[in-house]
Amino acid sequence: MTDKSVKTVTVAVLANDPVTGEGAVWWLSACKEITASYWRWGQPADVLLVLAAEVTADTLARAERVQHETPDGVLPMVLVAADFPEQHILRAIDLGLVSYLNRQEAGFDDIRRAVHEAAAGPRDESAGVQQSLIAHIRAIRDTALAPAGLNLAGLSDREVEVLRFLADGLSTKQISAKLSYSERTVKSVVHGVVTRLNLRNRTHAVVHALRTGVI
Repeated sequence: MTDKSVKTVTVAVLANDPVTGEGAVWWLSACKEITASYWRWGQPADVLLVLAAEVTADTLARAERVQHETPDGVLPMVLVAADFPEQHILRAIDLGLVSYLNRQEAGFDDIRRAVHEAAAGPRDESAGVQQSLIAHIRAIRDTALAPAGLNLAGLSDREVEVLRFLADGLSTKQISAKLSYSERTVKSVVHGVVTRLNLRNRTHAVVHALRTGVI
């Protein structure tokens, strides 16, 4: 007999390969109180499940596209991957990450539990170390960085914009024309980033932005 007090969780699956995605959808759909399907535009969901062999900038770009297009705002994200480079961690948290499972160690029962926990919302004293750390970093973002107009990379929107153009190979003159800034302003923005974050030069600033996933 089904426990009517348990809410059905709708899971949107985003996978880097169709075999993995189809397997996850089939198994989760066979679980009680879970409805799973591939993510589609406009599809309502409670949790976003991302499956990947390795978390890359492309993986996070796809997750970002989903988060921007979902009608329910930012979905809590459960990430399952064998390799999760540290330079992508902050970006993933910024995109709604609430739980990470190592693909080589986790089974479908672990994924099911993580999905239910993500749908249930943040926990207090029962939260594990991983969730507590994620919540702590998110709190730093919301209470310290966001009010100052900064993101988890410690960069403002204007700084990200300038660094993105630098990453595309544009010169200071070209960037000033694109953004309607003076060349002096562009140089000042870059200098500010390099000085504040104790970076070596503008190239190091671009690498920092790339590593933290803001460009």
